[in-house]
Amino acid sequence: MSEAYPSDNELLNLISDEQTGVEYIPTGTSPYYLHFRRLLYRLLLAAGRANDLRVFDEGGLNIGVKSGAFFLGNTLIEYAGSSGNELADDKPAIYVYLDAEGNLVTNQYTAFPNMADEPHIRLAVVSTGGGDITSINDSRGSHIWQVPFAAGGIKDVIEAHSADDTLNQSESGSVHTNLGATGTIMLTLPAGAEAGTRFAFAVQAAQQLRIEPGTAAIFDSSGQTAGKYKYADAIGACITLIADANGDWAVISKSGSWSQEA
Repeated sequence: MSEAYPSDNELLNLISDEQTGVEYIPTGTSPYYLHFRRLLYRLLLAAGRANDLRVFDEGGLNIGVKSGAFFLGNTLIEYAGSSGNELADDKPAIYVYLDAEGNLVTNQYTAFPNMADEPHIRLAVVSTGGGDITSINDSRGSHIWQVPFAAGGIKDVIEAHSADDTLNQSESGSVHTNLGATGTIMLTLPAGAEAGTRFAFAVQAAQQLRIEPGTAAIFDSSGQTAGKYKYADAIGACITLIADANGDWAVISKSGSWSQEA
């Protein structure tokens, strides 16, 4: 569907754009080429940021990536730009992205990584064939908008377990209970979780709920021994764990009586 323009009279009387500062060329202006260059100069200034981290075709199977920067939490990650990045041939989709350290990844062929498991900046999906790049679909726009928490678009996930389960890092921020359980439930934390990964647990059935850290340790007042699970069985007991930078788990809140495996 095509978009509507202002009337011809309105267009001819426009002087400048308030948002960008781009000036329209008045009718009959001379020398026209000089005013056109001024117009182009202002347009390029206004559009400059749209070039950050853009993937472009360099011919053959090579792509370049423009320079840019992004924040990972409170850390500014800067990418200097690159050229001569050769892609694999005859790939219907190559998912090009920057990892959390600012390294360019060009050998992902199935999908972009799960953002919770591997934080990254999505740059483009590139197709190749016959020794050439056949298309580049820009993916940077997916980082511009998100549904804010206050609007109700992002909520904690709560899962009731009636059987043992192993949690994934991608479930970080979720709440886990034993609602409906008829016996002891063992929930295993993900091995090697990134610092900041967080889980909450609540006892909702009068059965023992165990939290297994694998080879890591859960640090609280009941003990700090690696490989020992924590447990509680009284309804209302709850505990929140967060992965630290050493591969262990810190208790950031706790209610009720929690004990460590003997």
